[in-house]
Amino acid sequence: MDTAREEISRLIDALHRHQADLSKAVMESVRHEDLESTTNAGFTVKDTLQMWVHEIRSHRRDLILARGRLTGDNPHFHVPHFVREANEAFGEFVGELSALSDDDLDRRVPPDGRTVREVAEHVLATLGDYFPRQITGHGDSDG
Repeated sequence: MDTAREEISRLIDALHRHQADLSKAVMESVRHEDLESTTNAGFTVKDTLQMWVHEIRSHRRDLILARGRLTGDNPHFHVPHFVREANEAFGEFVGELSALSDDDLDRRVPPDGRTVREVAEHVLATLGDYFPRQITGHGDSDG
């Protein structure tokens, strides 16, 4: 099996950049009152936003099928499955974070009283230290 991942990594990086750029542009320029406006293509802004979501979901299913056929594995029970689920959860996490402003970062939020910044920094720390040590080192270097 070919394990080179440079091209896949570059493609993923490009996808992340485009998604982040589009998310930023939408959050900075579209307001609730704009949702019923008509785009150049003749759709409402709301319809176009829904198409954006559908586009990603639809092609995600295409990739799940392709991966299963290419690898000959059940696409739901091997290492890429867990990576996919973690990336989906990460995307949802970042999506929630991107809907907030800088003013929201340091407000304390019930029930546990943590700030948005504290939650995000905790996730950042676990992604940068805890999980890499536990998973790739199988916990051997924990100490």
